[in-house]
Amino acid sequence: MPDWAGRVGGAEATGAARSRWLIGLALVGPALVFLVVFFVVPLGYMVEESLHPWKGEGGNEAAFSLEQYGKVTQSARTLRSFERTLRIASVSTAITFLISYPIALMLLWAGRKLRTTVLVIVFLSLASSLIVRNYGWLVTLAEAGPLNKALVALGLIDAPVRLTFSEVAIIVALVHYAMPFMILPIYASLLRIPSSLGEAAQSLGATPLRALLNVVLPLSVPGIFGGTMLTFALCMSAFVTPLLLGSPANSMISQVAAEQFLVQLNFPLGSAIIIALTLITFAIVAAYTLTVRKMFRVHV
Repeated sequence: MPDWAGRVGGAEATGAARSRWLIGLALVGPALVFLVVFFVVPLGYMVEESLHPWKGEGGNEAAFSLEQYGKVTQSARTLRSFERTLRIASVSTAITFLISYPIALMLLWAGRKLRTTVLVIVFLSLASSLIVRNYGWLVTLAEAGPLNKALVALGLIDAPVRLTFSEVAIIVALVHYAMPFMILPIYASLLRIPSSLGEAAQSLGATPLRALLNVVLPLSVPGIFGGTMLTFALCMSAFVTPLLLGSPANSMISQVAAEQFLVQLNFPLGSAIIIALTLITFAIVAAYTLTVRKMFRVHV
């Protein structure tokens, strides 16, 4: 006899699986369309543009070549900007982590009122204008600003020092900008760690610091990974902050690309710089991901 019950059960399972697939597609679809329209398509046009000679040099626009990428690797200024961008992004990410991890721990251990207050401050920082924040740092770090006045009053320096229009100013502003993107993933990761694990470690003789370093810190690696990757990517692509707080002598690679687009009108070379920046960032992210997975045996 035909196994009607098995067929009906199989059809119901197939229908349920199809329904879940359609629901998932409906949830992910808008974000996927947005990503394709506003990222993949423009990036594709930029890749195509980077493979054309610049018409300002009398090049044949129909030709395809890697000439622009050769200019990127041969330009001393561009290479210095890449190196400077990588250094500033790495230092900013490290400093942001060192400041944000204790804040995330404080949020975990603090009372409800203090935790709510700090989270409100973090979200207000996200909501505030980037330009307003940068101008705020421009005033704060100025030679006649409050920071220099406080250092002179405390006797730490004899005369005001120039902090604006330097790498120091860029790093300070980038750390301030990126802190919410570091604090929130780490805090979310810490919330998933059972408090009993730390208590068990201390009951076995571990000091609070040892329990933190050997138990809590390794278990919070997924949040650290997410926060550091967000921060690093934001700092690598920063444009407004180095433009307002830096100078031509310490320009980052985004400013070099913008100069090619807006001043020189050399769209092929500007596109090649942006594509190179994207590839370098993705390569660093991939290497960092593999390193974290191998060292901590976690899925990130």
